[in-house]
Amino acid sequence: MATPRIQSVDRAFSLLSQLALNGGCQSLPSMAAECGLSVATAHRLLATLETLGVIVHTAPGEYRIGMGLVDLARTAAPDKLLAAAAEPALRRIIQTLGHTAHVGMLDDDYMVTYIAKMARKSHRMPTQIGSQLEAYCSGLGKVLLSALPCPERGAYIAEGPFVPLTANTITEPAQIERELEQVRRQGYAIDDREIFDDLRCVAVPITGRNGKVVAALSTSAPASVFAPADLPDIARALAEYAREISLKLYPAAFAVRRAH
Repeated sequence: MATPRIQSVDRAFSLLSQLALNGGCQSLPSMAAECGLSVATAHRLLATLETLGVIVHTAPGEYRIGMGLVDLARTAAPDKLLAAAAEPALRRIIQTLGHTAHVGMLDDDYMVTYIAKMARKSHRMPTQIGSQLEAYCSGLGKVLLSALPCPERGAYIAEGPFVPLTANTITEPAQIERELEQVRRQGYAIDDREIFDDLRCVAVPITGRNGKVVAALSTSAPASVFAPADLPDIARALAEYAREISLKLYPAAFAVRRAH
């Protein structure tokens, strides 16, 4: 039997979410209408949140996110939270697909940082949590680059140069652009022996609020194990695990998507 939901908590969170969606500042009638609440109910909930420092009443009928919420958020490290949420899925990837699993995020220098890794003891891969790799030639990186806004992605490709790490590394800018566009369309990326000579990798996006890509999930194995014909099926299986991670991190966002 599912745990009963507390309506007042749901309503208070919907008001906070609405404030966040509007840059942290919105009027009372607007928030009430967006959340399907009466103005009186919304006012009571906001007054309670104000006493807790979670919001600030800045003008007649106008509210902003408060320092109480900002201070709470500062204690959370997104990479560590994501890694912890991904751990059960990574464990099942090892059990079902049988190969090394990684989670990575794109940093400000367009490098991929490994934030989580899980592998069987018999599988030795030269990767570790906290290490970085080039984005243009990795499955994780291709997923993350393909999700960038077109101007930002174009600027990255124009900056170059792209160094070949193996004979299979894609280094020609126009070809990289085509590769990233294909990744965006099909929903997964492949590193076909582009970083290591005998390694294939499949990667899929992990999405957050409004479907925005926040990280990528991958599984890697020797090229002799991952036959090219098997890669789309592996990507579909991996996408289910990515969805599981997203749902754990953003349950409210997924509930809204199901409602629509």
